[in-house]
Amino acid sequence: MTTKDGKEYKENPENKVKDQYQRNLAMFLRSGIFLHPTQRSMYEYVKDFARDSVLKHPQYPKYIWKPKVCDIGCGSGLGSNILSQEADFVWGIDRDEGSINFAKQLFERQKNNIYYTPQIAFDLIDIEDQPRTMMEFDTIVAIEVIEHINDYQKLFDFIKRLCKKKNGYLEPGMGATNIFISSPNRNNPSLDNDHPKNKYHVREWRIGEFYDILIKQFKYVTVMNEKGEPVDLDYTGPIIFAHCQTPL
Repeated sequence: MTTKDGKEYKENPENKVKDQYQRNLAMFLRSGIFLHPTQRSMYEYVKDFARDSVLKHPQYPKYIWKPKVCDIGCGSGLGSNILSQEADFVWGIDRDEGSINFAKQLFERQKNNIYYTPQIAFDLIDIEDQPRTMMEFDTIVAIEVIEHINDYQKLFDFIKRLCKKKNGYLEPGMGATNIFISSPNRNNPSLDNDHPKNKYHVREWRIGEFYDILIKQFKYVTVMNEKGEPVDLDYTGPIIFAHCQTPL
């Protein structure tokens, strides 16, 4: 990776400690906002996408189908809670023990077997070291995760383990898993540096660089802004939000 003037881009070392709940609380004390507006916007988009999928189910309204969702890097769990509004089950995972303990105490919820309530569960999981067999999900979310990981291929490999498959990964229209991944956009003037602006980020890609990585991992990729609106590869907004399907 290089900068616009051809200089070498300097990556940061990976910081394994990401006490997201503490930073969310600090932001809340400063501004009265717990989850950053761009993060909330992306979670709200996926929630609305799930609701639209329910309405498009061939047996609706006789049968109310709701997706099973995995929230990778769930942090404090508020995003998982937003997703649960239109999900059957949300599994929030993170490698930070404090964040998982926080999320469990605030948001973990079991089905009550009387009337519909979504289940939310949280687990301490390091995606780079997880040998156990995983269930398959209808939706996978990795919001503000990939920029924190040195070997980002391990994130893609983990995501692929969670995708629905039957003699290969399912194509769209056959119940394929929908994957939503975000990254900072170095096309944005505030991020156009020779190093990551955020000290917790290993790297920050330009939207074209990020698209090139994604299209090598997934057959279908749509790049969007944080509101879920499709954008071109010259987009200069601060966030890249990608919808991907059918791993390669």
